[in-house]
Amino acid sequence: MAAQSAPKVVLKSTTKMSLNERFTHMLKNKQPLPANARASVQQQQQQQQLASARNRRLAQQMEHRPSVQAALKLKQGGEW
Repeated sequence: MAAQSAPKVVLKSTTKMSLNERFTHMLKNKQPLPANARASVQQQQQQQQLASARNRRLAQQMEHRPSVQAALKLKQGGEW
């Protein structure tokens, strides 16, 4: 049996602008965020900072628990 080759597909360019030019143009014409969107972003950042502070506090509390200290001592001793 002779192997049949697939017909060649030629795509014609639909634009004269390169991707780099297109994205550069998009960045230049980028609209600033509306005030309510900026406020939303700031609120999310504040929530993340608050969560980070809570996580640090929880980690400190865990370090001082006797059961955690015992587990850490076992792990350091190479018994795990």
